[in-house]
Amino acid sequence: MRVALELQPCCGPRTGIGNYTYELARRLASGPEITYQGNVFNYRGRVDTADALAGVDMDIRENRSMQYGVYRRIWRFVPLRYESLFPPADVTHFFNYIVPPRIDGTVVTTIHDMTYLRYPETVNRSNLRRIREGIAYSVERSSLIVTSSQFSKGEIVELLKVPAERIAVVPAAASVNDEWMKETPVTGPYILYVGAIEPRKNLQRLLKAFELLKREAGVPHKLVLAGGRGWKCEDIYRTAESIYGSQDVLFRGHVPEAEKNALYASAAAFVFPSLYEGFGIPPLEAMHWGTPVVCSNAASLPEVAGNAACYVDPLSVESIAEGIWRVLSDEDYAEKLREQGRKRTRCFSWDRSAELLHGIYCSFLR
Repeated sequence: MRVALELQPCCGPRTGIGNYTYELARRLASGPEITYQGNVFNYRGRVDTADALAGVDMDIRENRSMQYGVYRRIWRFVPLRYESLFPPADVTHFFNYIVPPRIDGTVVTTIHDMTYLRYPETVNRSNLRRIREGIAYSVERSSLIVTSSQFSKGEIVELLKVPAERIAVVPAAASVNDEWMKETPVTGPYILYVGAIEPRKNLQRLLKAFELLKREAGVPHKLVLAGGRGWKCEDIYRTAESIYGSQDVLFRGHVPEAEKNALYASAAAFVFPSLYEGFGIPPLEAMHWGTPVVCSNAASLPEVAGNAACYVDPLSVESIAEGIWRVLSDEDYAEKLREQGRKRTRCFSWDRSAELLHGIYCSFLR
C-alpha cells in the first residue's frame, strides 16, 4: 500500500501544524506493508526542500509547475485531479484541515482544533474562509479524522457532529533537539513566552499582567516573546509599547532552534496564557528544559500539562500575574514544577505517536 503525506506545512517557518507534520513524517519508514511518499508544491524549486524536510526518509514528490496557493484558489472551479499533480496513492493524509476536491483513494485528514468556531475573531481571515468553505467536504470525504488531544476529539464530535469512532487521537510531543547557543540570548532574569504573536495567544493580558508585576512587585525580570508575527498583532505591539515597564518587553521574532532551546533553559518561568489550544507543544518544550510552566486552565492545556503547571484563568490579568509571581517568589514551588515537568514530558513521545499513525494506515489494509 502506498501512503502519501501532504508535507506542505513543513515548508516555511514551522509553527504548530508544521512541527506536528514534520515530527511524525520523519519517524515513518517504508516497510513490506507500506511505502511512504511526501507530496510538496515547490514552484520552480524555490524552496530548499532538502533543508525543510531534513531527516524525512521517504520519496519526496515535488510539483514544480504550480504554487500551492494558486492550486488552493482554483481547485473548486478547475476540474484538476490531485493525481495529475502527484503520483496516485492508496491513502493520502492531509495535515492541515482541508482536503482538495477530485482525489482518488482513501483520505485521512488532521483537524487540530475548533478555533475557527470557538474563537473565529482570532483566526486569520483567509484561513477562516478556507476552513469554512472546505471543512464540510473534508469531513465527508475523509475515512478517518486525526486530531492531537482528547479535548479536540470531543470538540470535533460536538461541533462537527462526527461520530467518535471516526476520530483517532495521535498526540503531539515536545519538539526538541541538541542545538544550542553558546551565549545566553538575554541578559538578566526573564519570563518567556514562545509562540505566534496573535490574539488567540492572549498576549495583551499577559502584557498587562507583566505591567502589574512591575508596578506592584517591582520584579526585575524582562518579558521575552519569541515567535513570528501573526494575524491582528498590531494591538499587541501597541500594548507592549504603552505599558509601565515597556522597556523590558523584548520581541525576538521567529527564533532558530539553537536560540529557542537556550531561551527555554535560562528562563525563570515560561508563561502560556492561550485562550484555546488543540494541544499546545511549547509548555512541554519548556518542561523538557527544566523551566517551570505557568499556563491557562483552558481547552486542552490541562490535558497536556497535567500536574506539572501552575494554572491561571486566561481571562483574568490578576490571575496571570499571581501565577507568575508564585513561581518567581517561591523557589520550592518552582522546583516542584521543574521536577514534575520533566516527568510529564515522558508521557508524550513522537516515536509512540508515529507508531500510532502507522497503525492507523495499516488498518486500511484489513
